[in-house]
Amino acid sequence: MRLQILKYVLVFLFMILFSTIFWMQIIKGPEYFRQSESNRIRLVPEDASRGIIYDRNNIPLVANKLAFDVVAVPQEIKSENKDELFRKLSKFLDIKDSILAEAFERNFVSGFSPVMLAENIPRNTAFLIEQEMSQLNGVFVKTSSIRNYLQGKASAHLVGYVGKMREYEYPEFKKYGYQMSDLIGRSGLEKEYDQILRGKPGGMQLEVDSEGSIIKVISYRPPVRGNDLHTTIDLNLQNLVSDLLADIKGAVCVIDPETGEVLALYSGPSYDPNIFINKDQYAAIGRVFKNPDAPLLNRALNTYAPGSIFKIVTAYAGLWEKIIDSNTNFVCEGNFQLGNSSRSCWLKSGHGNVNLQKALETSCNVFFWEVSLKIGQRLLSGHAREFGFGKQTGIDLPSEPTGVVPDAHWKNVHIHEKWYAGDTANFAIGQGFLLASPIQAVKMVSMVANGGYEILPHIVKNENKTINIKKKILSEEILGVIRKGLNDVVSASAGTGRNAYVPGVAIFAKTGTAQSGKGLDPHAWFVGYAEFKNQKISFCVFEEFGGHGGEGPANIAKQIILYFKAKEGGK
Repeated sequence: MRLQILKYVLVFLFMILFSTIFWMQIIKGPEYFRQSESNRIRLVPEDASRGIIYDRNNIPLVANKLAFDVVAVPQEIKSENKDELFRKLSKFLDIKDSILAEAFERNFVSGFSPVMLAENIPRNTAFLIEQEMSQLNGVFVKTSSIRNYLQGKASAHLVGYVGKMREYEYPEFKKYGYQMSDLIGRSGLEKEYDQILRGKPGGMQLEVDSEGSIIKVISYRPPVRGNDLHTTIDLNLQNLVSDLLADIKGAVCVIDPETGEVLALYSGPSYDPNIFINKDQYAAIGRVFKNPDAPLLNRALNTYAPGSIFKIVTAYAGLWEKIIDSNTNFVCEGNFQLGNSSRSCWLKSGHGNVNLQKALETSCNVFFWEVSLKIGQRLLSGHAREFGFGKQTGIDLPSEPTGVVPDAHWKNVHIHEKWYAGDTANFAIGQGFLLASPIQAVKMVSMVANGGYEILPHIVKNENKTINIKKKILSEEILGVIRKGLNDVVSASAGTGRNAYVPGVAIFAKTGTAQSGKGLDPHAWFVGYAEFKNQKISFCVFEEFGGHGGEGPANIAKQIILYFKAKEGGK
């Protein structure tokens, strides 16, 4: 009987053993195999250098420079010696040993993987640590490349900067092959072309034992440096507009109206993007973020009321709809009666009897108010969109806003009010609800310069496909009528943009003075184009709260025109 019971017990135990073996070998076998392989094989990543960004003459705007990092290999550090090691290292780095210990714990991944202790240390410090390696077992200096923004403030809003990926961003970037430790573009070209610039990381595949010690190197794949970007920027011109605008709140855009190539784009006040690379610049970074002048804001893409530069659109709309022609005259006595209200022209004494050419030259509000009531908001909105307002220009910079082209429907949805004739009058002179950016303004005037073709402003050259759409939008005949007035803005003695006059250069421009609200000075605009022997350039100079466009902005535009005249050998 006892033998029978023992027999059953042995059979039961054998069944348990068999079931356990079946579960482990057959059911869970593939999973355990994968785990054992992952425990045996380790990957040590090696970052790739980012591509270089050049100007149109192959002068680097952004490059890479050698950096020195201090890392520790955990498996080579005995736990009883760790505190002493950090105390010795703190004397070289001038960093508290407690901070080094905290960095070690925070950045620890596994026993074989190097742990970052300090980044971008001075070259001399790196050499001292190398000399004392015998006292710093498990610590070594690793070289890496970091971004070097060679032009500093002058090109900050163009090129942008890079920064560490944030934890909440990782799930989105992971599907594109990014690692949590990767740097990513935060603004400018660095962000817009991040996947092109970042390159492909490499690394070593190692075989390790159960304790994490390296047995052998299985394979090595070198990192592939990111692709370079060749831009359309003229660095000498970029530096010039940077000096001209300096820390004035505003923007300068200069483009080729035939191709859409951006020759210069600057927003002021600016900042030095190198502060985001240097870990010791926390105070400087804080000052940039807290600065009430908002140096991180790219004012070339930001939107404002365009003021009288929009009269170019109103003039075109009036001519196209045959509401006016070049001989149409209105009398400006300095004020304009609209219903029960009276509006004053900027020249209180009035401009007298004016036609379109004279109205553009002197920027007479009364003339364009008269046109606005005859054309109406619906047609004016349609023509504004033909010139590119109310939509992105498509420039290859991130976060470009669309601006606002208002109409009765827009006002009903956003303001919850009906549209009045006074709204149309404001619209016609670039005030009211209309919002546009400097890059949209320079696109508008480029279409006047190139005969009415739509262009795509762009910063990075692309030789493999046609960037410039060259779609005919506007009437060359009508633009010819408008150009006469724009030329008089600068060349005529009464022109509002006389300060931009340069002898021997054909200049076509329009001033703008746009109310900014809140009792502050108005925004100042000056847009136009200039014709030289071998090329044309279009420009927009914008000064936030700058007063009159015919003053500061016109003077800046004059220096830009003189730059191109000098390039062609003019005096």
